Amino acid sequence: MGLLIFAYRKLEIMRQKNDIQYRLMNLTRKLSDLQQYAANIADGSVSMSDMMNTPSSMFGRQMMYMQYAHNGALFGAQQKFGMMQPMIAMQMQQMQDPNMQAMYQQWIFKNLYDQERERMGKQEAKLLNEQEKQIQQEKAKLETQLKMLEQEYEACKQGEDSAVKTMKPEYTFA
Repeated sequence: MGLLIFAYRKLEIMRQKNDIQYRLMNLTRKLSDLQQYAANIADGSVSMSDMMNTPSSMFGRQMMYMQYAHNGALFGAQQKFGMMQPMIAMQMQQMQDPNMQAMYQQWIFKNLYDQERERMGKQEAKLLNEQEKQIQQEKAKLETQLKMLEQEYEACKQGEDSAVKTMKPEYTFA
């Protein structure tokens, strides 16, 4: 009876180990995809090359980030530009050439846009960092469970070997 219990438990442990290994494999792939996505958006913009190198699991998120970052940066730059209007107007009074005034306004707006875009990138990086931490924690938990199952499997093997030895008939020849 004990032999069957050990054999059944070993099978159950193998099933659990396979399940955990599968989950670990998926988490590792998810982490790798997340890291590739983070590398693609690290500079705040997304090039065509970045788009081609984005893992398929992150493509939708990258598209949403591009739209969110652009719209957020545009809105933030417009707000700050509006608040700076009195100061800009005073500075532009010193410029006589309308082309210089237009170029100056464009330069200020572009700098504001770039600052906001960088801020959006930092927000996304913070979110990605949190997700990476969560995945790492889950992986560590699963790896601990896997080690415990391996120890239990070894104990079951020893118990099974012991049960076989006690059940083995001993013949003595006289």
